[in-house]
Amino acid sequence: MDTHKKTLSRSIALGCVLFTVILCLTLSFLNYYTLRKALRERYHSQITDLLRYVDRHIDDTDLRRCTETGVESDAYRELLRFMDGIMDDFSVHYLYAIKPVSLSETHNVMVILSAEDYHNRYEDTEGNLYLGWVSDDEYDIETVRKLYEIMAQDDIVFFIEKTEWGTDYTGALPLRDDSGACYGILCVDIDVTAMFDELTRNALNNSGVVVLLGLLYTVAFMLWSRRNITAPVQDLEKGVVDFAGRSHGQRSVDALKFEAPVIRTDNEVKSLARAITQMTEDMQDYVREVLSAEATSRDMKKLADAMSTLATVDPLTGSGNLTACMREEEAINRQIAEDPSGVDFALAMIDINCMKYINDGFGHEKGDAALRCLAETATRAFPHSQVFRIGGDEFIVILRKQDCRDAEQLQERFHAETSWPKNDEPWVKLSASIGVAHYTPGRDHSMDDVLKRADQAMYDMKQAMHAAWER
Repeated sequence: MDTHKKTLSRSIALGCVLFTVILCLTLSFLNYYTLRKALRERYHSQITDLLRYVDRHIDDTDLRRCTETGVESDAYRELLRFMDGIMDDFSVHYLYAIKPVSLSETHNVMVILSAEDYHNRYEDTEGNLYLGWVSDDEYDIETVRKLYEIMAQDDIVFFIEKTEWGTDYTGALPLRDDSGACYGILCVDIDVTAMFDELTRNALNNSGVVVLLGLLYTVAFMLWSRRNITAPVQDLEKGVVDFAGRSHGQRSVDALKFEAPVIRTDNEVKSLARAITQMTEDMQDYVREVLSAEATSRDMKKLADAMSTLATVDPLTGSGNLTACMREEEAINRQIAEDPSGVDFALAMIDINCMKYINDGFGHEKGDAALRCLAETATRAFPHSQVFRIGGDEFIVILRKQDCRDAEQLQERFHAETSWPKNDEPWVKLSASIGVAHYTPGRDHSMDDVLKRADQAMYDMKQAMHAAWER
């Protein structure tokens, strides 16, 4: 038996693993960004409420005067105590008001207000900021430029800011006096470092669950595919290879017997095993007749013709097989090469609609009946042309002479006979798609060029018929 570099079972296993990996990455990505959006919306709402709440307690005229003079008023100190209370009552990282004063590298932002919790306000006061304090180098030029842009806005601006103390989600509201002039920015920072940690943990947990489910699915699918696909195919391959080895150089007819493996799945593999068995039995019969001493010369000629027919006839439908079609193609291609303008033929490409529906819904025996019915219908529709079954439910008709000239009318006749009423049995009254293309000298350089157009025309009809059924 040949040693395959890539076995069927290995291909299935790799496909399952690849599917699991893609599924894991996709679901983790979607879950991460969905949760991130939900958390940001929650912080967005919280920051908006706090900024609006604080803004309603600000006396803009007084606060602007304090900003310009650097002198704290009673209203300023009352506002500061109010904001300190918010720091104690809510989970806020920073609550403050600032004003950009220049675009220089340093001394570019001035503090208007900076709320503190009780501990920082009255016990550990070393880091407290006061009215008029100007930053040394805490703000880079890009940040200051962003602050100037915020002062030109009319509503709250949100952004994420990474600092040495963590990651903050910041909301900034421009402060305006009675004349509408902006004199500062009220900001709320909420530490979202924990949010990103939670998102990462959640994504890892979900990935673990998806990987586990994917592994379970892979194992289950591998067991199923081994029973229904790979093991039957491997058994059939072993039987065929063993038969080929025993038959090579064999002179005993009785030794030319194919021992079919036991196929317990009722699918295409079982049908293929039956077909191979039948083919080898037919070959035995033919060989016995050829070797019979009593066979007359006429019988020998008939046997030779039968053997030739066996090699070129599809055993299921009686139509020409792929080998016969390829011989015709070689002959046509030689004619085109020798005299392109002296060739006259057309091709009809035919395909059964809903073949899988027939096989799955009614069994492969009904599917075989449908194939025979199609071959008979095509032979009637194109009486002067050879019909070939080239594989599965695909047929080719090479139209010559009168059939070639009447191709469109014959196509209509065939289509009329294969328009499947829904109340008829689909293997008795078929539904099929057909496409016809004529050979054109100068345009077509081989039979394959014509076949491509016929195949496209057949596909277009199939799409149109499907669309009509759906309506």
